[in-house]
Amino acid sequence: MARYLARIRRRGPGGPRLPSPRPLRLSPGPRARALRAPGPAAGRVEHLRLRALRFRRSPGDPRGRQCLLEEHVSRRGVRERGLAASGWPGQVGRGHPAASDAGAAERCSGGAARGAAGGRRHLGGGPRRVRAARASGRRLARERLAHRRGDPLPPGSGLGEERAVTERIGVIGLSHLGLVTSACLSSMGFEVTAVGDPARAASLASGTLPVDEPGLPDLLARTPPTFSGDFGALEGAETIIVALDTVTDDENRADLSELERHVDQALPWLPAEGVVALMSQVPVGYTRALARRLREKRPDLRSRLYYWVETLVIGEAVARYLSPERIILGGSDWLGGPEAGHTPEPTLDALVARFGCPVIRMNYESAELCKAAINLYLAASVTYANALADLCEVTGASMAAMLPALRSDRRIGPHAYIRPGLGLAGGNLERDLVQLRELAMSHGTDAGLPALILERSAARYAWLRRAVDRHVLRDGARPRVALWGLAYKKNSRSTKNAISLRLLRDLAGRAVVTAYDPQVTLPPTADVRMASSALQATEGADALVILTDWDEFATVDPSALKERLRSPVVVDAAGVLDGARCRRVGLTRVTIGESP
Repeated sequence: MARYLARIRRRGPGGPRLPSPRPLRLSPGPRARALRAPGPAAGRVEHLRLRALRFRRSPGDPRGRQCLLEEHVSRRGVRERGLAASGWPGQVGRGHPAASDAGAAERCSGGAARGAAGGRRHLGGGPRRVRAARASGRRLARERLAHRRGDPLPPGSGLGEERAVTERIGVIGLSHLGLVTSACLSSMGFEVTAVGDPARAASLASGTLPVDEPGLPDLLARTPPTFSGDFGALEGAETIIVALDTVTDDENRADLSELERHVDQALPWLPAEGVVALMSQVPVGYTRALARRLREKRPDLRSRLYYWVETLVIGEAVARYLSPERIILGGSDWLGGPEAGHTPEPTLDALVARFGCPVIRMNYESAELCKAAINLYLAASVTYANALADLCEVTGASMAAMLPALRSDRRIGPHAYIRPGLGLAGGNLERDLVQLRELAMSHGTDAGLPALILERSAARYAWLRRAVDRHVLRDGARPRVALWGLAYKKNSRSTKNAISLRLLRDLAGRAVVTAYDPQVTLPPTADVRMASSALQATEGADALVILTDWDEFATVDPSALKERLRSPVVVDAAGVLDGARCRRVGLTRVTIGESP
């Protein structure tokens, strides 16, 4: 291998392009041979295969060419060797949830193996350096997995006593975004202090969570940050992250008054030299204006202000924060791409490097617009799916049958946001669409796309009203209706712009509704009462309407529904029930994207 790399270097910058060599086999080292010895800690050791991926000219490399090497190692073999060598209890085999976490931690989003610092690495100098670098990467992956699971860490680990993280981070905001940010950073080993509303801080300190987020209670129980209503608790923090959820008014416009109030309260305690990262959702141009405002109010402030694009997805926030696809940062002087104009900031660079994912840098305005552009694309995808669903219903096609075919196209992708529904809800997508529409109008550019998406989203409620009028209120009597789902989406307590509230208003005086939601409870009225379970809500009902795709709804046996419903009609607007099983037991299921 050393001779092969020497040949590459002798070619020089002007040398011809070389073909990729055949895979090379390396004999196992002493550690691998030891692990092959019989005994309870012995793991299955597989050979290493090194393959030259490609040669490329590198302007910053005086040799003119780099050889990028990838080591293909069996994931199961790596895990078994690592666990056996570290002396951890138990084994992680294929199919175990921890094994999948380890695999994800060992690999970057593009699927290529990565080292301890994340990303592909330039490895030269022979197999020994290759093995050392890869061992470091596998060790870090095991440590991160153990830290997440709460397992004891091996001595000398990256999160252990020899290299313990002592950086202090202050988080401003105790809403959903602030809680996820503080809990995840604390679980990574940072000393985190989160400040905000005193009443909410006291509630959190007593163990009461104001939000429902899978994985968040476990993180707070295992590695709790410090919660305080006193902004003076930020003193001494090297990094301040402003992570306040941006509230919206009835017209889905962002209300930044609470954000500005929190920043003003924290202003005396911001570090004179450090990092301030704004993670809240703000309109384009706000971060640069905030930087000017901070300099005017505190001329001694030399801390750099950055915009850190948040990727909060309710129900997936913890997993996405700990294993992000990428980190998008906005700076005052970052222009022309990820690296051009990048002024090094050791504190921030060290922080984002801990996530082991690509970091994409740009100026303030690009980062702010990038956040809104992501939501615009998602909203456009939903509008596309709804248009297809309407065509399916009138032609006899099936949207459910089409989705796997659409997602198998690489230009669309397996994670495409193309599931039809009843329009946008929750306030986040709507907020960014309103901002983009008004931004375009204020600059005299075309605002047609965001305006059209908002219009089509509002019109989606007509599908639900049409289905209810035709299948539930068909005989003019006052039926009893079971309603599953009040939250605007699963794993949430929020009913912001929820279609359920609009339906309840329209059914007032026309039907008696028994509602059930795992997280949301409404005060009882003459027309609405709450049930304690999904099946209890259907007892004696004339029809069932499903509006939220909670996981527990998908597990209900259709035959149990048939026994409890007086009329076998289900309006499954969330698409959670299996259509074939419903047909087998005699249920009439009406859903989006399927002909009646």
